[in-house]
Amino acid sequence: MGCCGSAQKKHDKPTRPSNLVRLNNDARSDLSDAIINDLLTKTKFSKQEILDWWHGFLADCPTGLLDKKKFIEVYQYRYPNGKAKNFCNHVFRTFNPDMKTHAIDFQRFMCAIDITLNGSTDEKLEWAFAMYDVNGDQRISKHEMSSVVQSMFDLLGKDKRGGNNPRRHVDQIFSRIDVNQDNYVSKEEFLRGCKADEQIRTILAPHY
Repeated sequence: MGCCGSAQKKHDKPTRPSNLVRLNNDARSDLSDAIINDLLTKTKFSKQEILDWWHGFLADCPTGLLDKKKFIEVYQYRYPNGKAKNFCNHVFRTFNPDMKTHAIDFQRFMCAIDITLNGSTDEKLEWAFAMYDVNGDQRISKHEMSSVVQSMFDLLGKDKRGGNNPRRHVDQIFSRIDVNQDNYVSKEEFLRGCKADEQIRTILAPHY
């Protein structure tokens, strides 16, 4: 699958032709100069890397749009022994899909991928914070954090019984990073806690 394999393409030698410069709204096989230049400005990818990612994206999404169904399929492909749906709902929301099409276009996809691959520690943790902040009120409740952690455990096929219960993890995390004890974690508390405590970062943002 194109998107599924794309994470490795950043390190591969460019092998595809780079003469895709015209946008065709029907076949969507070409990428316009405007989109390429926009991504060169907003991301750390080279032109050839952008075109390589475009080929992978287009292989999975011939319309040029990634909908939630396909998004879940990609994750399920990568985690065949886990349950991907709930975690994908959180990640897909964080990718900021277009509200009219309920899908992610290539530019939004690439900007999110750029953060996860090329972003600074703060940028990656801010992206993770946005995933946990389900209702977008710039703070994380215990219910929100539990929902995301549980979905992550489901994706990875982790045992959720006993000491590994997601809510128990969340209670412990809040006791350590909810500095003002208001039962919410602010962005500042989240970033500070993840950077200061490797155990917390391993649970909340394992890839960062």
